[in-house]
Amino acid sequence: MKKLNILLLFITTLALTFTSCSSDNENENNSSIVGKWEFSQYGVGPIGQEILTDRSNTTECGKDYMEFLSDGTYKVVLFKKDNGKCITMEDSGKYIKNGSTLSLKKGNIENLEPADSEIITLNESTLKLRILNKIENQTVSEISILKKI
Repeated sequence: MKKLNILLLFITTLALTFTSCSSDNENENNSSIVGKWEFSQYGVGPIGQEILTDRSNTTECGKDYMEFLSDGTYKVVLFKKDNGKCITMEDSGKYIKNGSTLSLKKGNIENLEPADSEIITLNESTLKLRILNKIENQTVSEISILKKI
């Protein structure tokens, strides 16, 4: 349950917080982001010192994933089991990939600035994203690694 709350916090932050990105990306990131991506790892910490943990997102209910469609929309689907029942939580909106910046805008909130994240890695199998947040005058980096399914 704690991991689900952390993931929901990450997605909320990704979708609701306007963040800055660095431009010193080592990867070309020219691969297509279109497709389904399963959440694999997550980490938080100072930039470059994030501690990554594996996401065990396989349940009897399904695997958590994020899907980017070719029409510029995305959706996030999370599964959990509560009192023996499978619960599916979904979120969606629009995205723009511009170089190493991925901007997400939730579809159900008008007049909200898009949330930007840095694409650290994007290739045929891996999508690694970083968002930066200011927490009590300290910049905190959140990393999410997704694997293409």
